[in-house]
Amino acid sequence: MNGMNGEFQQYRFARIEAQNITRARLEAQFKDGTGGLEELEKAIEQLTMTEPTCTPWRTSEVELAGSRDGTRMAALEFYWAHRRWHPSTSES
Repeated sequence: MNGMNGEFQQYRFARIEAQNITRARLEAQFKDGTGGLEELEKAIEQLTMTEPTCTPWRTSEVELAGSRDGTRMAALEFYWAHRRWHPSTSES
């Protein structure tokens, strides 16, 4: 039982870490709503389609899965929360 719990903790920590790093990077990249919707979509697509690179110290299979899930979760959450920044008409 301890082995499974240990693996879950590794996964959980890696997911949270990758989620926080990814969110911070996206917030810095798109601060104040800068960058267009197309740029935001490209960044999100790249994050969800590639292996995570924000946590290179996470090397076990379980940790890599957690990092991948955390990166993707943060990217999708950021997209849904911030896509309203970009109105279809020009800003006033």
